[in-house]
Amino acid sequence: MTREQALCELAKDGAWTGRQLAARLATWACPGVEAYIARTTEQLRVTAWTRHRHAVEIVRLNARGARTAAAQGVVPQTIRSGELEHALGLAELRWRCGVPYDRYIAQDGLGREHRRGLARGETGLGPRVADGMFAADSSVVFCEYDHGRYTARQVQAKLAAFRNVSRIDGRPIAGAIWGAPSARRAAWLRALGVRHVIVLEAQAWLA
Repeated sequence: MTREQALCELAKDGAWTGRQLAARLATWACPGVEAYIARTTEQLRVTAWTRHRHAVEIVRLNARGARTAAAQGVVPQTIRSGELEHALGLAELRWRCGVPYDRYIAQDGLGREHRRGLARGETGLGPRVADGMFAADSSVVFCEYDHGRYTARQVQAKLAAFRNVSRIDGRPIAGAIWGAPSARRAAWLRALGVRHVIVLEAQAWLA
């Protein structure tokens, strides 16, 4: 893993926690990243139902890092206010699934693809755009992370929407992988019909 590739990985997700960065650098052994990132502290909830917030170190690309990633063709994803915990969960799901940045499309990119499809008179990606998508051999897989804010109706609407999309750019949809911050939340998702859920123990990467 080169330094430029590591910066592209961060750009694709938009933000990581300090723990997420440390885990990646321990695997990549990629020196010289520090000069390209900015560290801040944010007050976040481990899950959406957690009463108290915790101070969490957040890592983003600084201006130099953003320019370096953009030169490689990856514009840093912008994380909207209030969606940081969700974005960090998606980043952890991508990491656990071993999906590199150049095989992953985040929700902002999927939104653009959806609008282009509608403009062409097609159905786009359906009424509920997935949180992300990655290429797996000759098929594609949707990604979802439930920090705990989804209602049962929202989950069921997502599942129904995914069933109505069979192909993207000629490639079949192999399914969807969901991430959840606890075993209890994962069991709740499975009870609603979610087939593939990975428990992302928030204490290991967020708290």
